Amino acid sequence: MKPVQHLAWVLPLWLCACGGNTDSTTATSTSPSSVVSPAEATAMPKQCAKQSWVAGTVDLCSGALIYRDYVYDDYGADAGAVSPQTPAVLNLTTRLGKRGSPVATTPGLLSPTAGDQRYPQGLENTADLVQLTLRIQGNQLLVDFELNTMFNSDDALAAIAIDTDNNPATGGGAWTPLKTSSAGWEVLKVFSSGDPDTNHITGSMPLPAGKLWRVQAAVAQKDGTVMNVAFRGPNEQAKADGLGQQFAPGAGNFWEDLQAAALARGDISEFGAVVNVDDLRNGVNKPAEVAPGFHQRVYTSQYTLGEGINMVGVPGQHGDTQMPCEQYFHYLGKYQPYGIYIPKASAKAMPGVQLVMHGCEANHASQINQPNMQQQFGEDLNRILVAPLGRGPHGFYSGISERDVLDVLSDVQTTYPHDQDRVIASGYSMGGYAALRFASLYPDRFAGLVNWVGFTGDVLNTPLPGNALPGLTQNLAAMAPKPLLASGSRLGAAENIIDFIGNLQHVPSANIYGMLDELVQINTSLALAQRFDAVGVPYRFYLHPVAEHLTFMALDNWQKEADASKPWSRIKNPARVLYRTDAGLDNAQYNIRHDKAYWVSSIRARSGGASVVDLNAPACGGQQPVYQTGFIQGLSPVPWVGQQRIQSQTQAVMAANTLTGSLSNVRSLTIDTAAVCLSGKPLQYTLTADGPVDVILNDGRRLSLVAGENKGNL
Repeated sequence: MKPVQHLAWVLPLWLCACGGNTDSTTATSTSPSSVVSPAEATAMPKQCAKQSWVAGTVDLCSGALIYRDYVYDDYGADAGAVSPQTPAVLNLTTRLGKRGSPVATTPGLLSPTAGDQRYPQGLENTADLVQLTLRIQGNQLLVDFELNTMFNSDDALAAIAIDTDNNPATGGGAWTPLKTSSAGWEVLKVFSSGDPDTNHITGSMPLPAGKLWRVQAAVAQKDGTVMNVAFRGPNEQAKADGLGQQFAPGAGNFWEDLQAAALARGDISEFGAVVNVDDLRNGVNKPAEVAPGFHQRVYTSQYTLGEGINMVGVPGQHGDTQMPCEQYFHYLGKYQPYGIYIPKASAKAMPGVQLVMHGCEANHASQINQPNMQQQFGEDLNRILVAPLGRGPHGFYSGISERDVLDVLSDVQTTYPHDQDRVIASGYSMGGYAALRFASLYPDRFAGLVNWVGFTGDVLNTPLPGNALPGLTQNLAAMAPKPLLASGSRLGAAENIIDFIGNLQHVPSANIYGMLDELVQINTSLALAQRFDAVGVPYRFYLHPVAEHLTFMALDNWQKEADASKPWSRIKNPARVLYRTDAGLDNAQYNIRHDKAYWVSSIRARSGGASVVDLNAPACGGQQPVYQTGFIQGLSPVPWVGQQRIQSQTQAVMAANTLTGSLSNVRSLTIDTAAVCLSGKPLQYTLTADGPVDVILNDGRRLSLVAGENKGNL
């Protein structure tokens, strides 16, 4: 598809007139052909359109059979552990040599594939099936393959095979010119031309005989190398579970392990869907049913950076620095996948939701697919676990990567009944930074956060008085042309998240670090602990003297942090709102704005730099937590020491119709008076500002503040 940026929600592609020719390679027809236009082949009842789905599922909708596939799962056959094309070797070559070398299979070292086939350079992802639709019209079977990426009309071969008697003992054989085979089919149709403007390969074939079909399909490169097989069901494997099987043969992170093994055997008989032909004729509806467990979901994004996979990566906010773990975006198109674990417990009680954001070089199946992660957070705490791809292994969760997380969370919360007061942010390494970032910038959305070895936003953070290290590095910058730390101390981070930790006044956290961490070094984690303590937010900080960066992933034991997070529940309208933001972190291109916390919204800065809102409105009364601080220690999963500030009890808040506090670099803001029990009530205010501020109360009143202290009644 031709690159399009900032796509608005559009009508489904099957409602447009889409071109494309068909070639018949091997076919057994039971009725004469008739001419069917591509527009007819793609036409589908509007009610059958979906903006998101569980991958690998089959729906019958108004008589159309619709298979919706995994995306970015097109890696073909598993060549075995000794293949020079294995992802571990290829990605190591990429990292040690030129970044983004075309020999790499995926952009991330910790994002292996089970399949080892490659595309010609510049044609990556061009045999990736998104959706297959079959409909009967008269004496024709209409066929529509939608691909994720198509640059030229002949990039891919798309084939459908039909076992007309649903008997594997009759028929079958090679899918020539595709390099695979299967048992049982009587009819094979291959299509070799599509429309790169719409990414659809469409056509028709004479209606096969039989009343009960078993349908199979596959997509290959133009030379017949099969990259993607349809009808694999919603339980495809992604066994590379973060570390234990990260480089095991046949184990990947892209939900194509079973596909890769079958293609290596040269036989894809196991993948197919049985359909009653009368259901197609009679307009039957049978939506797919998906059991609890680990799945891939796919949603349709409003935003693209083009299409397909960019192995080099689209540079992020800092440009093409080529620094390790710099921000780049690799998965560009409108169809974006994410990992999801649905607990069995959710059938009996309303589940919570936990974001599990991956680290640098990893992806949306890395941590979420570990057994104890699913058990200790998913089943034991009854949480839906959600792992966004974030546009790739180096998205760093700002810009379009931040948009991805917001859209994934929205898709989950729209699709699955859940407890909105039990939404948790969590993540590992780069994902730990993301957990801190999302909870700090959107504090009213989260009940708490879990941060494993999270990058703090600057490698120069230190608990030393005055944080002397940045000044030292600036002095080095004057002496050397490009000192490493001075030019890239934030890596891919948008900000030093330590500066925003004060926003977590009502968001408890559990933070897990290793003293021997070679990537997120001890000076930064201690600086984070110091900041938690200094700003007085609720937190737990665990430091493991014998752990390095990947220890916790390797051990797959998350029990103490799971236990810590169990009671967390979202605070909705606290009396006090402390919120630091910076308009420089907003992104109008992706409709991202950080201007709201609890009952304060539409915060606008007077000038560049940070804005700080610190307001107290106790009119609702109620209770507020009382915190207790202290040192802690333990043994699991390896020995640790730490400190904490956790709630020990509550105390009553004396209700008063007052508004007090301070505002820094704020031009205007809006207060939800109903949320703080002030609608239409007399109000006494004492507010300090560093310049003129327009305070808008949404019950129709307004305050115009000047620099200095402002007192009065409203």
